[in-house]
Amino acid sequence: MSARYRLLREDLPDFQASGQGLFETEPKKIRAWIESLPRANAAAAQQQLRQALESIAAQKLSGGSRLAALEELRAAVLEQCRLLENSYSTSPLPLPAEQARAASSAEIFHLLLAHSYRQAVHDLCAPSGSVPFLRGGAVAQALARSAQHYARSLALAWRIYHPARPKAWQGLHRIYRFAAELKLDGKAVEDPVLGLSGNRSVADTYLQCLLVAITNPYGYVPAEQDAMWSLVCAYFGRCGLHAKLPYDNAPVVPDDADHGPGMSRDDEAGSLWIDLRPFIGDVEQAQARLKDGFADLVPGRGASLRLSEDELVRLRRAFGLLAARRHARLPGGYGIDSVVGLSALHFYLSGQRDFETFLRETNQGQVHVNDRASWASGGGDAQRLPRIPAQVMDQSLGGYRVVWRSAEQARIRVGELVGLSFADPDEVPEWMVGIVRWLRYEIDGRLSAGIELLSRRSAPVALRAGTQVSNAPLRAVELSLAEGERRFLAPAALDGHAERIDVVLAGEPGKPDSVARQSIEHYRMTLNTGEYVLLQTAGAAA
Repeated sequence: MSARYRLLREDLPDFQASGQGLFETEPKKIRAWIESLPRANAAAAQQQLRQALESIAAQKLSGGSRLAALEELRAAVLEQCRLLENSYSTSPLPLPAEQARAASSAEIFHLLLAHSYRQAVHDLCAPSGSVPFLRGGAVAQALARSAQHYARSLALAWRIYHPARPKAWQGLHRIYRFAAELKLDGKAVEDPVLGLSGNRSVADTYLQCLLVAITNPYGYVPAEQDAMWSLVCAYFGRCGLHAKLPYDNAPVVPDDADHGPGMSRDDEAGSLWIDLRPFIGDVEQAQARLKDGFADLVPGRGASLRLSEDELVRLRRAFGLLAARRHARLPGGYGIDSVVGLSALHFYLSGQRDFETFLRETNQGQVHVNDRASWASGGGDAQRLPRIPAQVMDQSLGGYRVVWRSAEQARIRVGELVGLSFADPDEVPEWMVGIVRWLRYEIDGRLSAGIELLSRRSAPVALRAGTQVSNAPLRAVELSLAEGERRFLAPAALDGHAERIDVVLAGEPGKPDSVARQSIEHYRMTLNTGEYVLLQTAGAAA
């Protein structure tokens, strides 16, 4: 009996059989039971299906009987999973309590199926851990089903920015390692019920999960995550797993840990490594073809995918972060103040003046303010936008990992602008500027985020694109750089291709003589997140 086979059964949930009301596992009886499910009452149907799965897991069954019972139940379980997912798929994050329970139920169903099919693999290969005569197809099917449901559990967690459920990654690692030991990892299995395009092997599912994890799905909105799941399928045959390090800083896949790929040296014993070079090379080539902020990522096989400049930058950043994590990050544990959004940041940078007041004082009535000037005021800047306390968990040269006490306290999304300050409440703060590159709603209710630092100093400005006096001025922030170099972070509503940008720089409140007005004609857009653009004077480093 191999160690891989022993691990297959280890740490599976231990459901207790009550002795009464055990679920009948004969396929004919299961089909009749499914027909009688109260589908008009989704909650009751879901409760009965969960009890059925737990009852099957608690019973001592042959591998063939367990697999047959799961195959009969699976379509009904997935039907309810889709209903649960549809109930929260369009809800804003963080999810309200009822939708959060639906999301949790869907994840648990997939994890229960993954564990149950893994148990079926163990039973099919009992007692020696080898494939029985003429049962290779059944073993491959159970392996593939288990891997697919572990992957689906991970996908649902990423979609709502939650941590993966305990044992999801570890179960996936164990299924792949045992499949590879049996030389069944490459055997493709049909799965029309889950709705996959084409047949998938355990290796396909495993590599797809690893590659999506490497792109950092917490840094993408759900639609972008869906695109990543499809994109990485083109790299099944190109980004392989290796028993030896293929190149410096290749991501390591842990042997039996409950987490995904990374760079921890603690994981290297008995580990595998992913050769990302084909993926990285295609992203770099797409960046070289950028035109009007977009480019086609063209894999070696499969359809091309049109990505924005910001999406390509985020992919490159994800690859770079893997390498950076091999180096120690500076510990945190200290407090920091934060403000969320350009409106709030501009408000505090300008001495707690709303934008209309800022314009009146800096322009002395020369610029007329219309409704578009308060594009993001959310009811007026005069309301005091809160400074939200947070805690820095760790930091690197590129930014901070920050935690807020609750998701309700700091309602933030990926790509949002944040200001950070270490000043005491009684001091005049200096605000650093960053962009949220990933976020995660923790199990304890806190919200954690990775913030890319754009500048350690900033100043409030008003920008107007073009020469038309009627063009509305928009709030923006100037980011400090070396002398002679200028960068402005502005809303995407600003015309970044105008022939000229007029800039109003605020002086001290109440001192009109300290106000500066400038025009910039030679500049370029270096970043477009869809909500914000970064404008840089010609000649400044990108």
